[in-house]
Amino acid sequence: MYLALSIKRLEQSRKAIIISHINIFAITGMPGAGKKLVRKVIEKHGIPVVVMRHAVEKEMQKKNISLTNENLRKFATELREKKGKDIVARLCIPLVDNILKKSSSVILDGIRSPDEISFFKKKYNGKFVLIAVHASPDIRFERLKKRGLKWDMKKREEFDWRDSKELSWGLGKAIAMADYTVLNEGTKEELEKNIENILKKLL
Repeated sequence: MYLALSIKRLEQSRKAIIISHINIFAITGMPGAGKKLVRKVIEKHGIPVVVMRHAVEKEMQKKNISLTNENLRKFATELREKKGKDIVARLCIPLVDNILKKSSSVILDGIRSPDEISFFKKKYNGKFVLIAVHASPDIRFERLKKRGLKWDMKKREEFDWRDSKELSWGLGKAIAMADYTVLNEGTKEELEKNIENILKKLL
């Protein structure tokens, strides 16, 4: 019996060691602020990524809902209203846990509420760092117009509508809770340097 207890304690100790090395590098910011650029800098260190929006898209596909920007925002809003503001975080857990079987760290791209932050911190024993990227609305709008992806708004009223939807989910509060905030209104190289300086403290 003593041997069995010793083995059990050893297994628990090993599990604790594994957990202590888990790092969740989460990224937040308004549309067009530069989340993808931040993600790519972190990815260069060999850390896999989970894009939280993809979990919502998967749920939409199950219901045969067309993947348009407007549909995505409306569906995500309804999902949060029906199942709680941390629902997207909960939907991401299988993806995150699958990565953590092979990697000690994972990037979470797209934190949008304090509820998601609280959920991930509790789930992964506080091994969670949130990086917020910021840029003014005018700069973000011009970037999205130039980028021209299917999600990007071409008109200012559409851009403002998207901002208001995401702020209604708690995005502004999530940004305020960040452990690190970087301003992205200069060059790509300046942003990369600022992110690397943060990573030196964390990796």
